[in-house]
Amino acid sequence: MKMRQVVFGVLGLIGLVIAFEVGRYFKFTPLVVNDYNILVSSDGKGNCAANLPIIGMHYSADRVQWVSQDDHYSITFSKPGIVPPEGYPVLPNDYQPESPLEHDEDNVPFYPGHPTGLFKVHQKTKYYYYAIFDQSNPSKACKVSTDDHDPGLNVKR
Repeated sequence: MKMRQVVFGVLGLIGLVIAFEVGRYFKFTPLVVNDYNILVSSDGKGNCAANLPIIGMHYSADRVQWVSQDDHYSITFSKPGIVPPEGYPVLPNDYQPESPLEHDEDNVPFYPGHPTGLFKVHQKTKYYYYAIFDQSNPSKACKVSTDDHDPGLNVKR
């Protein structure tokens, strides 16, 4: 009886090792790739609005691009561009500004008829704040990173 238990135990361990080795190389391939278009437009008062201020993205399946409806804009994920001016909520204390876009693209320009192009995001789960700048006044964000509808990409697995 003891020999039988040892044999089944060894076979079970061998089966687990094989299962883990096969699983290590398994890559999830999404059936559907979602392309998000964030439409940016001016409100006529020096500010701008985005139709999708917060997007929940999955890094394995989704892509994003920004599209202008009326003016020349750019987006930035880096400091000091996303640091909100006085009078706006501050960024979280432990937040480290970085670009989630592939190839670490940052300060990406776009204008009517010329969107940013589709970007995949890094395989890192995080909420990324960004700010939108009107190129006619590049020193002032027209959509601040911590505005009432925080512009950001919420990247998930």
